[in-house]
Amino acid sequence: MDKRVSMLQLMLVLLVVFVFITLTDVSLLFGAVLLPFAVYFLVKLKDQSNYHFWLTFASFLIPAALLLSADAWIWFVVLYIVAIVVHYTLKKELSQELTLFYVTATLMLSFIGILNLLQGLGVVQPISDTYLEIRGWYMEQLQMYGTFASDLDTDLIRTSLDQIFINIPAYITVIAFLLALYTVLMQRVLFSSSHMKMWNYRSFKYWAFPRYVLYLFLVLFIVSFFTTEGTTAQSTIGNLLIVVEWILYIHGLSFSYFFFREKKLNMVISILLLIPLVILRPLTILIGIFEMIFRIRTLLQLKRK
Repeated sequence: MDKRVSMLQLMLVLLVVFVFITLTDVSLLFGAVLLPFAVYFLVKLKDQSNYHFWLTFASFLIPAALLLSADAWIWFVVLYIVAIVVHYTLKKELSQELTLFYVTATLMLSFIGILNLLQGLGVVQPISDTYLEIRGWYMEQLQMYGTFASDLDTDLIRTSLDQIFINIPAYITVIAFLLALYTVLMQRVLFSSSHMKMWNYRSFKYWAFPRYVLYLFLVLFIVSFFTTEGTTAQSTIGNLLIVVEWILYIHGLSFSYFFFREKKLNMVISILLLIPLVILRPLTILIGIFEMIFRIRTLLQLKRK
């Protein structure tokens, strides 16, 4: 049975959602910054009254569709989807790592799915058309520089831009993870004084991914040499490789932090030592691969015992 919700609390939630969608309509960056705070109020409301939660959604759905831009409307729908997922993970008392996976998948699938739906309905221009316009404008700007442009390999630049466009799904996944991490960590801060039980927490140094990620990376890496450039298979393999590389990157960072702490280094010094590894992504990926091959973390833990 739904718990009693005060009118003041309901009005506060409506105000927060209104501010969220209004500022998101100004800039998508505002939506990313405000997402955890709006999720916090919606999760609290859903925990007390599922009816009022959906009431607020219905109250904004049609006005938002009529008055807001398509990208701001996408943010509005994604906000409620994320709130539902976060509330579910809290109720089921899932681990924080599993919650990050669910929220990342939710954000990625929501963005791609809703965007494809709006393109199919003709609400927004196809991304391919938008990209071709941007690429054409960029190449025109290069040509305007005359002598400077003649020193550039325009075909290489065009190919690089095309590759970035092909890998957009992978980049969306990476951005979704970073946004999910920000959202989940902020919920811990915002719910710190609440009765709601948080997810089981595990220190970043223990974030170890299973070894099959390494096998998947090796298979994708080998297969990539046998795919024809410009084909669907090549773009799919490329997107998967980017996502798997980011998993290895996080694994490498996690192991590095574990190694520093295992050597009894001060926490501040350990974090400072991570900064170069955050910047030198290829090196960190190699560390992640090396650790998965030789199971160094496990060996150090056994040696400690």
